[in-house]
Amino acid sequence: MNSLRFFARLGAAAVAVVCILPALLGAQTATDSRLRVFLDCASGGCDRNFIVNENPYAIWTQDRLDADIHLLITRQGTGAGGSSYTLQFIAQRRLTPGVDTLTANVPPNSSDDMRRRTLLRAINLGLAADAARFAGPELFTVAYAAPELEADAAESVLQDRWNLWVYRLRANGNGSSESRSSDYRISGSFSASRVTEEWKLSFNVDNEYRSRSFTLSDGTDRTFALRSGDVNARVVKSLTDHWSVGSRFNAGLSEFRNQDAFSALDLSAEYNVFPWREATNRQLVAIVALGGRYYDYNEVTLFEQTDELRPIARAIIAGESRQTWGSLDGSVRYSQFLHDMERYNISFFARSEFRLSRGLSLDLSASAAKVQDQLYLPRGDASDDEVLTQQRALATAFRLSASVGISFTFGSIYNTIVNPRLNELGG
Repeated sequence: MNSLRFFARLGAAAVAVVCILPALLGAQTATDSRLRVFLDCASGGCDRNFIVNENPYAIWTQDRLDADIHLLITRQGTGAGGSSYTLQFIAQRRLTPGVDTLTANVPPNSSDDMRRRTLLRAINLGLAADAARFAGPELFTVAYAAPELEADAAESVLQDRWNLWVYRLRANGNGSSESRSSDYRISGSFSASRVTEEWKLSFNVDNEYRSRSFTLSDGTDRTFALRSGDVNARVVKSLTDHWSVGSRFNAGLSEFRNQDAFSALDLSAEYNVFPWREATNRQLVAIVALGGRYYDYNEVTLFEQTDELRPIARAIIAGESRQTWGSLDGSVRYSQFLHDMERYNISFFARSEFRLSRGLSLDLSASAAKVQDQLYLPRGDASDDEVLTQQRALATAFRLSASVGISFTFGSIYNTIVNPRLNELGG
């Protein structure tokens, strides 16, 4: 009882500190007149230390409420396998409210240094005009590296011997070993894709083999192996700024799911409430699909099947938004085998990040699924070895997961000095 009372008081004190400190601390006043910028790049690809060190004319704040520019950076993959970054320079506080937008494209197979320098160039360009207001235009110069184009450059740019097709080959192997156990995995893949504004074509082949070995207490050696592989092909046609249609075929094998072979074919339609050009910041899509599934099983299933061909329908509603207050994304997914209305799966997913006040943010995520569509489960109970080594899928009626996190940052809002000495020791 005393322990419960102690933890209750401790929790109340923590809440009071989190709620009162922002008000007590208030906004800090800087004597430096330079432009103040808040870097908001949660989607990855931004090397904050590099950007802070390489930009000489901005103060990088720790909270968006202290900045003149809220720099919101979002990322989308390109058809070639690279990245397209959208940079929104959101003016506030000492500047007239407004938004300027730049894009920065990074080609595939670029190194981390190439990526961060491309992004830094766009950041510096977008901030320069406002920075000159505070620091003084006499401190800035403009340089332009004019490209050396041939007379027929307009035509040569359009000539592509690959006709916009992009190919990738990947092979990977990893392993580990101890005195009484070892684990190794070999995988490989091939993909080909062609992406334009009107069409998206993709083809993928994946294969994986995994082996795990153990030496038991009686000296017995046990080895467990799993194979999986699949072929996937997709065609998508853009109809309007909001509508798309497509088809998808895939086939393969999965020992984990008791499938010597499987194949699937779907026809689908998609509607996005927002124009697709806004996809880096917000999406709200509805998808319906109709298709069929064929399974050839390794063992007889719970439903006394060795193979089966079943029709299936699916529906998805999914959305995401990335704004100055944080981010939010979620989805509802439903699939139904049409031969038996009791064989279905419905799942919910939500994830959010909220900036509640100065320095205070809240992260939440949760998922839940009602599972009634495990047609592939083999007849009979799984052995202890299969359960412990995850050799096969197990029967379940639901799946649940959740996480919550809170963070509060206070103190200097202008200290962005980078000092990485002895970081490798940890702590």
